[in-house]
Amino acid sequence: MRIRGLLFSALVLVFVALPASAQMWGRGERPHDGACFYRDSNFRGDYFCVKSGERLGSLPPGFNDRIRSIRVFGDAAVRVFNDENFRGVHTLFRGDDARNLHDVRVPDNHSKNWADRISSIAVFRRDRDEWRDFDWREHGHDHDR
Repeated sequence: MRIRGLLFSALVLVFVALPASAQMWGRGERPHDGACFYRDSNFRGDYFCVKSGERLGSLPPGFNDRIRSIRVFGDAAVRVFNDENFRGVHTLFRGDDARNLHDVRVPDNHSKNWADRISSIAVFRRDRDEWRDFDWREHGHDHDR
């Protein structure tokens, strides 16, 4: 019985340690430079935060295609992607919050909005947009330029 308890504790620790260390879940402290992603508009509901310099090729469980608002902190900027692994149409938020992603149009189809559409994200300092000079056409991606 004691071995089961130890094994269970070890599995819990491994599971908790799996997400990127920079991510903050639930109602935790917000980053000085970074962004928080909320399931509901107006920065409500469950959320997770990512520090500047972090990228998520896929979102935490329960958040894929379920983000409805983004709050940006400090000198951070956020690039969101329609598909996992930084693929598909994307758009940039430079230090501005998105209180309601229903109001933010998708670049390749203005009849669509970004609510419940985000599948990967990159958070970085506003002056260091690593995606700015990326050759999107060479890699078969849609882009917002």
